[in-house]
Amino acid sequence: MFDLRLPSGLFFLLLGLVLVGFGAAAGDAHAPLTTVNVNLYTGAFMILFGGILLWLSRRKAS
Repeated sequence: MFDLRLPSGLFFLLLGLVLVGFGAAAGDAHAPLTTVNVNLYTGAFMILFGGILLWLSRRKAS
């Protein structure tokens, strides 16, 4: 059976990098009614999640 952790991990990692780049380049852009740069934080968590999926896909099955 095909393991979806590798393509999903790559997708989340790539999308997270795009969001972090956009959030860092936008500077003062933030969500309405907040002072939080949502793109930056969402991208960071997507990079973390993608990294976990890639790590799990590389791990040997026991």
